[in-house]
Amino acid sequence: MTREKLLLLDFDGTLCLGDDPVLFYADRVDAQLAQRGLGGFFAGTTVREILSGAFAANTLLVPQIRYDAEGIPLTVRSEPTHDDAKAHPVSWPLQDGYQLVQLLARQAGLSDAESGEGFRAARKDLLAHGLEHTDVHAPSGARELVAEVAQRAVVVLVTNSPAEVFAPWLQALGLSGAFDLVINDARKPFGMPAALERARTAGRAGAPERPTDPRRVLSVGDIWRNDLEHVASLGGTTVLIDRFGTGLGEPDHRVEGFDGAAEAVSTWSHSAARV
Repeated sequence: MTREKLLLLDFDGTLCLGDDPVLFYADRVDAQLAQRGLGGFFAGTTVREILSGAFAANTLLVPQIRYDAEGIPLTVRSEPTHDDAKAHPVSWPLQDGYQLVQLLARQAGLSDAESGEGFRAARKDLLAHGLEHTDVHAPSGARELVAEVAQRAVVVLVTNSPAEVFAPWLQALGLSGAFDLVINDARKPFGMPAALERARTAGRAGAPERPTDPRRVLSVGDIWRNDLEHVASLGGTTVLIDRFGTGLGEPDHRVEGFDGAAEAVSTWSHSAARV
């Protein structure tokens, strides 16, 4: 029987929890700044220290962010916004720690290409360190939820994480083989339309000519623009995990953590109607 629903799941901040990946990214940015002679930009503190303070205070609006006269962070207005110019624009308002590190990196003088290199290098650093020695973990019950929903819906993982050496991450989280399709290097937000089109034909071997109706799609993620906005625009259902209480976006369900998201996903998977 063809599964008529499609569940899209984000990775970092949704299925992959823990602050160490973002802290390792901050370490790489600090090293890049030092190499460029920009290590003193934040007046005696480091990006890692700024990020650690933000996590402790449960806020992303750190005092080190520099703004223009209209209250917009410096560098944000200068970001190109069309698809080909930039895969990962500096985001504002902020919704996760990665975005904060990227903004600080750009304000301190790194290019987008350099901060992107830092992100990819940090992923390799984590693997070399050993994911088992970090706080990286999947939410409680995630594997069971995915397996249960997969009986009624196609389940696709969509992530900006590079495809290179991604398998160890899924293995460490107990999620190997859990998905009908894994889409890496998705280039969200600009790449989300293409990722959704690809996901809509996943798991439909018996009816590839009939992609899943967008209104029967549920997307779960922690960044409105990246993970949910496009799905919402097509009439799909959205669940936003709003860890920092940003209030951004217009999701159908706004939750603090994965437990709330799991409840919404389970209800949706059992329902014949949009919920």
